[in-house]
Amino acid sequence: MKRLPLLILGILLLPGYLGAVEIPQRETFIYRVTWNGVVPVGEASLTMRRDEEVLAMEIKARTIDPVDTFFSVRDRFFSSAPEDLSAFLHYEKKLREGKYRRYDVITYNPSTGLITYTKNGKKKAQWTHLPPLYDPFSILFAYRFLCPLEETCRLPATDGKHLEVVTVVPIKEEEVKVAGKTFLTEKVEPRWERMKGIFRKKREGHIYVWFTKDKRRIPVKVEADIFLGKVKGTLKGWKIKEGTTGKKRVGEAP
Repeated sequence: MKRLPLLILGILLLPGYLGAVEIPQRETFIYRVTWNGVVPVGEASLTMRRDEEVLAMEIKARTIDPVDTFFSVRDRFFSSAPEDLSAFLHYEKKLREGKYRRYDVITYNPSTGLITYTKNGKKKAQWTHLPPLYDPFSILFAYRFLCPLEETCRLPATDGKHLEVVTVVPIKEEEVKVAGKTFLTEKVEPRWERMKGIFRKKREGHIYVWFTKDKRRIPVKVEADIFLGKVKGTLKGWKIKEGTTGKKRVGEAP
């Protein structure tokens, strides 16, 4: 019964969001990652492609030297969803951080609402919830492509164990200079309580994302307040293949 209000909320909200932004055929974004906004510690790539009526989304993050020599990080997150982003289908989280290893998988059948969660190859949970529903990674794209700018957006999401509505709150309009260009952006804060996201934020920590205020809604900067301090990712290059025409747009840092 606790999940019924979330289902009703999703059914009421999502139809009003659909089609906010056209989804491109393929895109790749490359980010510099710094610790406390100063020290270069890594790099990340964010990709999305259409693949036979399914959207495939992936983010990879790794440390760079000198950090990589004493604490190596190789993290990967993957998610797939129907083309209309009405729900997610499959989610993977693979972490390699120093000696720490973790591999989570969530599968979702929107037709039956069946969710299966495994951790390191062992089934941990199985339950049902009807769509719309997103995982901790696909929710980034659901917000970007379905929700209007400058409005608070609520999206049901799960990490396999917890179910809650993630509230994305617009903070302010801000100019951001990255990759040798200045972008007018909307700074937003996704808020949730128990779900384990891509970033292991502190209990009272925050995550901010800056999306361009244009038809592409590119995430040009992200800041996460995690247990080791503030980690920032800033865009340094991108490649976008738009629509069915195959028109490409490329940008990179000078």
